[in-house]
Amino acid sequence: MTIACYARKSTDKENDSIENQISIIRNYISKQKDFQGAKIVQFTDSGASGIDMNRNAFQELLSKVKLREIDVVVVKDLSRLGRNYLDVCKLTDSIFPFMGVRLIAVSENYDSNYRVINSIDLPTAFQSVLNEYYVMELSKKVRNSCVLRIKNGEFIGSIPYGYILKDRFTPVIDTKKAKIVREIFSLYLEKKNCIDVVRILNKRGIKTNKNSKWTSVHVRKILKNEKYTGKRVALTHRKDLKTRKKILTDKNEWHIDEHAFPPIISHEIFEEVQKFMPKGEIHNVSEKHIMARKLYCAKCGKTLKRNVHFYCKSSYQTGEKPCFKGSLKRDFLYRAVLEKVKKYISADIPECKSNFSFSDIVKIESEITSLKEKKAEIFEQLFNGDIMQTEFEKQNWNISSQITAKQNELQLCRRALALNTKYGSECPLDTLKRLYVTDELTKEHMQFVKRINVFDSEHFEIIMQSDSPLSVLCKNMDIYDA
Repeated sequence: MTIACYARKSTDKENDSIENQISIIRNYISKQKDFQGAKIVQFTDSGASGIDMNRNAFQELLSKVKLREIDVVVVKDLSRLGRNYLDVCKLTDSIFPFMGVRLIAVSENYDSNYRVINSIDLPTAFQSVLNEYYVMELSKKVRNSCVLRIKNGEFIGSIPYGYILKDRFTPVIDTKKAKIVREIFSLYLEKKNCIDVVRILNKRGIKTNKNSKWTSVHVRKILKNEKYTGKRVALTHRKDLKTRKKILTDKNEWHIDEHAFPPIISHEIFEEVQKFMPKGEIHNVSEKHIMARKLYCAKCGKTLKRNVHFYCKSSYQTGEKPCFKGSLKRDFLYRAVLEKVKKYISADIPECKSNFSFSDIVKIESEITSLKEKKAEIFEQLFNGDIMQTEFEKQNWNISSQITAKQNELQLCRRALALNTKYGSECPLDTLKRLYVTDELTKEHMQFVKRINVFDSEHFEIIMQSDSPLSVLCKNMDIYDA
């Protein structure tokens, strides 16, 4: 048996430290007879908000749960798992029960072994709602505090290139960098091209605030930043806690200060530059194609940009010599990737003709429970002196072997059912068959590709996912196949 202890702490201001949570959990485990001799592993997230489920240690815990490497998860309270009611319900009602994982929240006296199947109990549901409400209220308080500080003239976040903060209220001009800002505006009015400005700055060895080379993105941000005229517009967006996306606020809520910064350039120069700036948002078309975030230059490591075909965008950003000449032809690449994907998924297609049913799962789980009860009985007999140590070890080994065999059978049964059960219009196995006979590369095919390293316009390396095709597909369909 493997028991996972999970602890989370969001801020330094919380009194409930990671160490305290782990101490409470381990103290609880040590008092449980059925946990004696179990392997204990720890997962901790420090400085991680409960509203966000993409926490490093928590995701590592879930991955081990899905691999059937965890039998029991113990937390101090359910809010450590998350502060979003729906996310916690998904864990307690769906993921953990499906994986056969027992969940225990010590301080709330919650144990999934003693709850109604497929129904979160009322106290737990109420506590989860309170946890989510706590985060929402805290978020409102933090935002209101930020709004007040901004309106009082304080600066939250970073300030533009060319300025430094004398104190939290007073931005002052960084003379050396301000000179570069003025030169950027002057060069753009002369050249009317961001990449020409970038080439000049990088040739002279001038660095950005992050000590990196200049790119056209850096230059464009400076040229469009009205703060260099002294004007500051704040509170234009707010962040949605659940989606983590920025939402544009009503203009009536914006905070505008015409004299927030000492000006580096005049309003006239700024307005003159805007006449020559490209109108509207600059969209990265490489994000729209089916290979987005899969296609990389093998030399500089940056994602490739798409025009008609694919090319390294490094030279277009920094003005330096391109990593490779020409562009990688789209059709040539797509054919090669489709062929590689078909070869990759063909191995799993003949498998998994299911002879199992859901009643088999119930039966096997019942048998495992009975065997575990027998194990507890012989342990009690040994404790009371009714059997000898040698007899106990013999029976314990025999029962443990049966439990392992049944757990392996249960895993096979669940996997086969998951792969042959319809999710939407088709089951995973049918999806693989459909993708294998398709003659056109689609985004569905690309889920099996981990990365493509491009060396030049004719040579590239296609790296496939390390998991089996069925496992990749089930993970993307939110099916836990082991």
